[in-house]
Amino acid sequence: MTAIEYLDRPPTGWFVLDVMRKEARKRDWVALMVDVDPDHLDWSRTARSALVCIPGKHRTIHAAWGALQDMMATRH
Repeated sequence: MTAIEYLDRPPTGWFVLDVMRKEARKRDWVALMVDVDPDHLDWSRTARSALVCIPGKHRTIHAAWGALQDMMATRH
């Protein structure tokens, strides 16, 4: 098993699987991202994954998702 790397910016063309706290009871959040569309994941392809740090301190998962969406929107 390989270690998942942490990135400061989401890679272009990658997909978000989930948003979670970086550490329990803290306000730092990360997004688990993969390079394959989740609808097309199967056992014949190995997906690369990364944890993308979401900037800022957010109290809720909804606030963290919003910050991630804003960050991704500014890339395109």
